[in-house]
Amino acid sequence: MFLCITRLGWENLGGTAWRYPRLGAQNVSEDWFNHVVPALMYMRSLVEHANLNVTSFTIDAHSEAGYRTGQLGVRIQPAAGVRMYKVSGANANTLSAKRLRDFIKDAANSLT
Repeated sequence: MFLCITRLGWENLGGTAWRYPRLGAQNVSEDWFNHVVPALMYMRSLVEHANLNVTSFTIDAHSEAGYRTGQLGVRIQPAAGVRMYKVSGANANTLSAKRLRDFIKDAANSLT
């Protein structure tokens, strides 16, 4: 989970507290469809797959997200076009950028 959220541009504030976008990010508008929704989809899928018991969860959002052609934000990207951020550490390759892109692509392809 840590690698997924980090690759999608979130900042760990310590323990299980996260912020998106990272403090000081150059994002004009938060990229919910390319960075927030996929992270939450991954978490939800991981919880169901591993039969984890989540006893509490909070999303505290004071945000703005949008897209207007040629004026603001980032359009919804195909999986191959979703910007991935670098991760470091001993487990950095446990969830590669390719594997995360495949997860996003497979979610879209499941609708066919």
